[in-house]
Amino acid sequence: MSYLGTTQTLFVNEVSNEGAYLDGHDLGEVFLPSHEIKHELEAGDSISVFIFLDNANLPTATTKKPHAQVGEYALLRVKEINSIGAFLDWGLEKDVLAPFNEQKPRMQEGHSYLVRLYLDNASSRICASSNFNRFLSKDEPQYTALQEVNLIVAGKTDIGYKVLIEEAHFGVVFYNMVFKNLFVGQKLKGFIQKVREDGKIDVILEKPGMDKVSELGEKIMEKLKNEGGILAIGDKSDPELIKKVFSTSKANYKKAIGGLFKQGLIDIEAKSIRLKEH
Repeated sequence: MSYLGTTQTLFVNEVSNEGAYLDGHDLGEVFLPSHEIKHELEAGDSISVFIFLDNANLPTATTKKPHAQVGEYALLRVKEINSIGAFLDWGLEKDVLAPFNEQKPRMQEGHSYLVRLYLDNASSRICASSNFNRFLSKDEPQYTALQEVNLIVAGKTDIGYKVLIEEAHFGVVFYNMVFKNLFVGQKLKGFIQKVREDGKIDVILEKPGMDKVSELGEKIMEKLKNEGGILAIGDKSDPELIKKVFSTSKANYKKAIGGLFKQGLIDIEAKSIRLKEH
């Protein structure tokens, strides 16, 4: 089967001056315009294409890669708003529609929003939605403490960053637990800190304990070698400087350099550290 809004490998039925006609299986014949063809095609060849509906609602193929496919999330910019909704730039000539009833909050022209692409059952149109609740799991979260999870930054709140966990549940990373720059639409790894009795989920970006310290220690040693064996960040350095350079807390940094000191690898001073051989 072939699906709208996804990248597929299709076989060529026929080639003309206008373009190629591809076997779209249950979608019927799918047209690939000639300006999309980068190398010579013949009947029987296969080609990877993204399938969408053109302005006449006919299945059309492109060799371009959109910023997201159906079922995926992306940060997209609003190019235009009219009577039916907002049209967002998703990397193709034809913009993708976010209907008004799928906008949360109401979108403004020129602004960018995290959206999920979906296929509207009634019109078969590929659409965008920022109303994520309807895509989330209805099941109670079953995560365990310190379980590694995939995150998408969905927005900012008064207490922290709102994140999508495995695209199934919402969680929060509190501001005082963030030691790196985050932006809406960013995809990254994190860890479950706690699932509360009310179902709310606390998330952290750094795994606590010696695993994290050991990983950080490797980064510190690499940085020291790149800096000629001396680094102007010591035991008493500003936490903001540590956060900027190593994307971690001062507590983790002190544990890491303490471990390196015990191994005889470095000397520690108030505002600097240095490799032993120096």
